[in-house]
Amino acid sequence: MRHLILAAVALACAAVVLLFGAETEARILLTSMTVLAAVFVVRYALVSDWRATTGGRSLMYVAGSLVLIGSQLISVWWFGDYTGRNEVRSATVSILVLALTHRLIALIAQQRADKIGEGR
Repeated sequence: MRHLILAAVALACAAVVLLFGAETEARILLTSMTVLAAVFVVRYALVSDWRATTGGRSLMYVAGSLVLIGSQLISVWWFGDYTGRNEVRSATVSILVLALTHRLIALIAQQRADKIGEGR
């Protein structure tokens, strides 16, 4: 079932790229990305103990950052320009940079722990 869903989404994305101009395509795909990231964040927050591990926290931070940056990007298209837009964009991108840095640090720490556990 998973593969069918992924195949259907891939076909839908391809259809969007083929059928729409660049701006409409971007609106549709970025809005879809933002909605999917938001659904992930809500479900992960409600169903899983995401705070229990460094990996879980990292996953939530990056997904949440994608919601923020996606929301900032699409807000201008859907609702028009607003005061402080550049500052909001800088803040959301900075949050994503921090989340990705956290993810990289967590990855390196886990890889080192795995090597120590394997006796390398």
